[in-house]
Amino acid sequence: MPQFPPLPFSRMGEADVREEVLAPLVRLLGYRTGTEFDVIREQSLRYPKVFLGRKNPTKDAELRGKADYILEVVGHARWVLEAKAPGVEIDIDSVEQAWTYANHAEVRAVYFALCNGFELKVFATQTAPSVGAFLTVPYEELEQRLPQLENVLGPNALKRDFPDQLILVGQPLGPGLRAFARIDSGMIMYQKSTLPQPMLSQMQIAIVDGAVERDEHEKLVAYLRTQSPLRSFQEFNESLGLDRFEMSSNDTEISLDPGRPTEFVYRASVTLPEGSETLDTNTWKKVKLPITMHCEVTARANGYLKDQTFRGRFVSEMRIVNIAFPPVVLEGEFYVRLT
Repeated sequence: MPQFPPLPFSRMGEADVREEVLAPLVRLLGYRTGTEFDVIREQSLRYPKVFLGRKNPTKDAELRGKADYILEVVGHARWVLEAKAPGVEIDIDSVEQAWTYANHAEVRAVYFALCNGFELKVFATQTAPSVGAFLTVPYEELEQRLPQLENVLGPNALKRDFPDQLILVGQPLGPGLRAFARIDSGMIMYQKSTLPQPMLSQMQIAIVDGAVERDEHEKLVAYLRTQSPLRSFQEFNESLGLDRFEMSSNDTEISLDPGRPTEFVYRASVTLPEGSETLDTNTWKKVKLPITMHCEVTARANGYLKDQTFRGRFVSEMRIVNIAFPPVVLEGEFYVRLT
């Protein structure tokens, strides 16, 4: 029985390509979930951008989607495999999208491959997307050319071609950490507020994920995503850009000394248009703004590292620049667990 029988690609979608073509191919190449030759399916990125620390959105654009498979020879190398619908051409846009994922600091794949059913194209991550595929295999030749694919993408081939241990090079962020760290969890705990709302001093907001590494100038930069327990406060934070944000530091390593903490700073300008809804913290109800509000938001977090947890104190301030209104200041403590 043929491993890759004729398929009705004209009636198939992306999910069909993944199940009918890629899943059998992954098994035939010798990868199994939870083994030395591991299969990771549809892994989302903690930091969904190409690089941390770049302010130009054209240079630090949001990554679109996620790879169907990351195939890893544990301790050596990994590669990315992504399905496309048969009606989708594997063009330069698709290749660039897959390359940004494969090249991301959280993935660091040596190869990436795209398959729309009709053909499988394999690319080297170390080369620019415009270079093109170094291996193209039509579907009808997959079974015949399986040994050729095994010689490049198979577990034994990756162990042969990448014998050194898979490590993240670069100066560690701190003891027990590498040059890149994921934020596993954390908490922001408010203790003081200039607003006459006692509830704010009891508020806790979860840090759900993120990442820390160095920017192109070797300075620390962190990306955080937060989630409030209250839907109304979460929407309020989202309107101010405080649900997910990037904080930068002038330090190159995370401090271990509580007396000399590392400071991360976030700054943003936010415009809330006239007629838009926002949260009235006195009544805890949504109200429509009678005028446009231009806000300057600043947050400072000072902390130190102990047992892979970064903890300390924070101060956030919001100023409405076009209205004579006192700044809103919130203070409290935080902790972030790094892995």
